[in-house]
Amino acid sequence: MIASDLLTPSECRAAFDALLAGTRRLLRLYDRDLELWALDDPARHAALRAFCVAGGGRRVECLLDETGRVASAHPRLMQLVRDFGHVLEIRQADPLAPRPDQAFVLADRHGVLLRADKAAMRGKVHPDDAATVSALQQDFEALWQRAQGQVAATTLGL
Repeated sequence: MIASDLLTPSECRAAFDALLAGTRRLLRLYDRDLELWALDDPARHAALRAFCVAGGGRRVECLLDETGRVASAHPRLMQLVRDFGHVLEIRQADPLAPRPDQAFVLADRHGVLLRADKAAMRGKVHPDDAATVSALQQDFEALWQRAQGQVAATTLGL
């Protein structure tokens, strides 16, 4: 698979699906929110569930600028967070820290889906670009460490 341009939401989701299918250990997503990714779509949900079930130290880390609607808009994803919290984690980026304008999905140490502007649809998928992935992994890790608490799968009440 060679690098290709992404112009529509369906192209972005198809590229995400291809990256997820090729991920063996670590999938990281950074974006404003999860709306574009349609993670509650039945086929995408099944692929994420299969990834979580496979074990072997696999991880999915989602880092978002806005997490307010995650629980209400993505019930299937929240079920995965509840069942596989040791594999799938969603955090909110520190609103006081500088955050990149770009959105990206990183698959292991090789694949990247990159949108230069979180507010725009246009992007590019690179199935094998270790140099770009390495730089973005460092950015993601710094943001992840500063991130506020994770999105909880259950609501505590008194």
